[in-house]
Amino acid sequence: MRKTTLLTALTALISFFSFAQPASIGKISEATSMERMKTNLYWLAGDELKGRLMGSHEDTVTAQFVADWFKKCQLAAPYKNGTDYLQSITVLKLTHDDFISVSGKNYKLFDGWYTNPSQVDSLKANNIPVVFSDYDFGDTSYNNFRNAELSGKAIVILLHGSNTAFNTNSRIALSKILKEKGALVAFVYMPKAGDQMIKNLSAGSFHSFYKNVGSNNSNAPLIPVAVLGEEICSLLLSQSGLTINDFNDSVLKTNPSHCISSKSSLSIQFTQSWSEEHAPNVIGIIRGTNDAAGWVLISAHHDHDGKNGNIIYPGAVDNASGTVALMELAALMQKAIQNDYRPKRTIVFASFTGEERGLLGSYYFAEHPVYPIINAYAVLNLDMVGRVDSFYSGKRADSNYAYILVKDSLNRGLRNSLYTANESYVQLKLDTYYEEPDHVLRRLQGSDQYPFFLKGIPFVRIDCGFCKDYHQPTDTPDKINYDLLYKQTRLAFLTLWNIANN
Repeated sequence: MRKTTLLTALTALISFFSFAQPASIGKISEATSMERMKTNLYWLAGDELKGRLMGSHEDTVTAQFVADWFKKCQLAAPYKNGTDYLQSITVLKLTHDDFISVSGKNYKLFDGWYTNPSQVDSLKANNIPVVFSDYDFGDTSYNNFRNAELSGKAIVILLHGSNTAFNTNSRIALSKILKEKGALVAFVYMPKAGDQMIKNLSAGSFHSFYKNVGSNNSNAPLIPVAVLGEEICSLLLSQSGLTINDFNDSVLKTNPSHCISSKSSLSIQFTQSWSEEHAPNVIGIIRGTNDAAGWVLISAHHDHDGKNGNIIYPGAVDNASGTVALMELAALMQKAIQNDYRPKRTIVFASFTGEERGLLGSYYFAEHPVYPIINAYAVLNLDMVGRVDSFYSGKRADSNYAYILVKDSLNRGLRNSLYTANESYVQLKLDTYYEEPDHVLRRLQGSDQYPFFLKGIPFVRIDCGFCKDYHQPTDTPDKINYDLLYKQTRLAFLTLWNIANN
């Protein structure tokens, strides 16, 4: 009887302390300052910082701004004997000259065709025979070039099935098949969608291409695989007396087991050289009470697209918003410590550069962490918050939602940490749209949680979705919904606290 009484009392005591601390942390989360975030966001997305392009002077100014904030919030500095928050990343910048030539006319990259030049090797070949065929990325057993002679040739493939199937993994699989058959280069033609894709990509043609030092392009296709527009396809077919519609509607349907050869040839040139460039990550640390419990990473990226001529891409939602939220979390966590609530796990705050150029800052940090990567417990990444997306815009819940993506293969309770924080205090609609199979891949690979996911570290991503001004000069701070930013930042702080203490 006495044992039962003691056990009951002990259980009640444990329960009291388990719930007393979150209640206090919930109160601290109310100190999230909308005005402070608004002030910081207007500065980060202002003309003075010229779009915060990775490696630019403005990137360094931005990084120092965040570093000064970390110092103000009394985060520990991990570099230069505890005096510096800046981690200089080293990346390789590409200088390239790429074109294809058909019937004596040269087409530069983005002019009717596109491939990522950082993911191909140098190649120069003249008067390459061209074969037309088709392929279905959704059904790799379906292709009309199965028995074709492709050695030393280029192949133009009419894509069947969903265009979303044309991704890195399917491109590599196709490249492997064609490499084994001796093809030199492959072009994919997607009716209507291909030209629009090239047009969209050409809007960013003023950017340089980069890769990490030591990258061996292990994710690059074995032969170049490029997207080809309608004009060049038509030119290649014209000497055969065919059009794209003939190719699509007649030839392959009436002769489904064969390719057709073009009477035109093409020449191609990829020339490349690489040089080192440096840019700053910003890293700050709050030490936990239990070193054996591992460490948690909270991240956002501070870079954006810079300038195209005199046109500034301010990147207010992408990702000045996440940067100011990260800064606010540092202030709130310091406030918790001042109230005698220090997290159990060490928290590493990371403002990454180079996300827009290929997750360069986060890839670098994943290889050069401040603590052993094997001890990383989880990642919480904030990339685009506080802006109502095109789906929620104008709807009643337009300031009361957040998109989430959770990958917790180690069963560390991350989803519970997120939902408990939300249900107890913030009560946003947590939208799992980007966890659906058709949408998850882009979301997974498209932000700074991905390098850590590749190393097996569980993560939570919180964001607001894509707005109509995404990667446009019109992504300005006046369009941020600061009430939504406040709520999503509170959610992030409470989730971070739960992850660091569960």
